[in-house]
Amino acid sequence: MLANIFYNKQINIYVLLFCIFMGYNAILANDFVSFAKDGESGFLQTPSTSQLQTDVEAVAKPQSNTLSKQQLLSLKQANIQRNGVYVMVTANVIPIRRAANNKEIYNYSMGAGIRTGVISYLDNYIGMRGYFAFDFTNDKLSLLPQQHNYNGTFLMISLGLDIMIDFFVDKNYKNTIGFFMGVGAGAFIYFDTTTPIVSSHESSKYNASGNVLVQGGFSAVFMYRHRVEVGVKFLPTQSLSIPEDGIVADYNPYIAYSYKL
Repeated sequence: MLANIFYNKQINIYVLLFCIFMGYNAILANDFVSFAKDGESGFLQTPSTSQLQTDVEAVAKPQSNTLSKQQLLSLKQANIQRNGVYVMVTANVIPIRRAANNKEIYNYSMGAGIRTGVISYLDNYIGMRGYFAFDFTNDKLSLLPQQHNYNGTFLMISLGLDIMIDFFVDKNYKNTIGFFMGVGAGAFIYFDTTTPIVSSHESSKYNASGNVLVQGGFSAVFMYRHRVEVGVKFLPTQSLSIPEDGIVADYNPYIAYSYKL
């Protein structure tokens, strides 16, 4: 009886030891072998510093070259085609205030202008445009209703620099839309040989001034070279007033077309 009990206890101890041994091996297998890479020994290996650095760079480094080869070629071609000398023609409207019978009268003088200069893009979107411009308008050319039948002529020369922001609208990078703003200097003369310009202390057939001017607007480019824009130029008349000078022309809305040579 005692022999049987001892024998059964001995078997149970062997079974318990066997289970502990198998469980330990299973734990080792789960902790080390299952995480091993192909061709490794099955033990857990700490990644090296260089491997960690490579992994971090692979995650953190942006995909800089997301454009196809054809797109890169098209973009390079666009940047070449857009840079260079251009010629622009403008259609101008200038609201002009003049003194008449002790009150201010608005007339709308209309005309045209021409500009030329160089355009250069600093990157795919930002460009700079220098210009030299000559603009003229005449009261008689106006298609808008006039408050007085004046015959004044407005002549202006200006020199300036624009900053342009253009965005491509097609996959071939031939067409853009954007906006621009700039600053420059200008000088103008306004004369009327029919009706003198009347101020508080004298009357004259002409008046002239020069000062800083600014401009801005929106533009669209087609097929690299053809640009259409709508803008407004604030004229160099900051120093003029109706009582002292008899004339003020504050701003010049215009539409324009330019061709890059």
